[in-house]
Amino acid sequence: MRRAPAFLVALGMFAAAADRAWSAPGPGEGGRGTGFEAVTPFAAPAEAPRPTLALAAAEGAPLASLFRWHRTRPAALTDSAAAAAADSADRAERARQPALNAARVRVVLRSLTMPGWGQSSVGRPTAARVFGLVEVGVWTSYLSFRIQQNLRTSAFEHTARLFAGIRVDHRDEEFRRIVGQYSSSDEYNRLVVFRDAATLFLGDPDHLDYAGYHDYIAAHSLKGADTWSWDSPENARRYRGQRKSSQRAALRANTALALALVNRLVSVLHAARLHEPADAGRGSWNLEVTPDPGTDPTAFRVGVRTRF
Repeated sequence: MRRAPAFLVALGMFAAAADRAWSAPGPGEGGRGTGFEAVTPFAAPAEAPRPTLALAAAEGAPLASLFRWHRTRPAALTDSAAAAAADSADRAERARQPALNAARVRVVLRSLTMPGWGQSSVGRPTAARVFGLVEVGVWTSYLSFRIQQNLRTSAFEHTARLFAGIRVDHRDEEFRRIVGQYSSSDEYNRLVVFRDAATLFLGDPDHLDYAGYHDYIAAHSLKGADTWSWDSPENARRYRGQRKSSQRAALRANTALALALVNRLVSVLHAARLHEPADAGRGSWNLEVTPDPGTDPTAFRVGVRTRF
């Protein structure tokens, strides 16, 4: 059997040394080069990202069959990328579970009853504290505004009784408004009731109805317990200011109730989304490195993820 010429052996040794220096083994299964066999001379596939060379120990093999180009195997994922892949698989597994089950219903009902309770039951203490503090703040604000409303309502009722001689408690808002707008009930009758009667019954010169005019005034004029007279314009302005302050407090109390509803809805959605075993990772910052699914096989994505 013929032996390969010495220069071919030297050429093969040089190729093997170059391959070891260029493609060092990475973590995982071996390195990049695997060896080559007899193929068409020096024809590398166009899609191979990095060719490697190795020596073909074949005595008597022709020069045309000494080399082969190999597609290299990507290096193994780093520990962070492997952890990210495992976490993605875990999320996919949870996504395949039923969207509504008994455990999730319990978490949702707890969050609906008391925001933060559902987060605490799934191992999210920080989120539970946030929702709980918001809930306490909302109800504290609501009670404060209701107390302000009651105090200011009592204040303007007391002012009307002392300085206008009329009780406005248990009256509708329209009557309370006209008490503060007109200096007396006589002024209201003159400027509002008489004017309306004249417009309705004396507006057409060809059809004057004096009987209807007087009947309307008698039916709509304020008299008896509905009469008042402010002793000074300053007290009338004080009454109007106290009444507006009471209305603002009532509006703010209603706003606090709306915020309580919003807090519950957000807590329910957050707890339902976070629903997972209570011993899952909590309150941690994770650096993730994952392969980029694009066209470049050497590209990676780097990101930071946190849970609260």
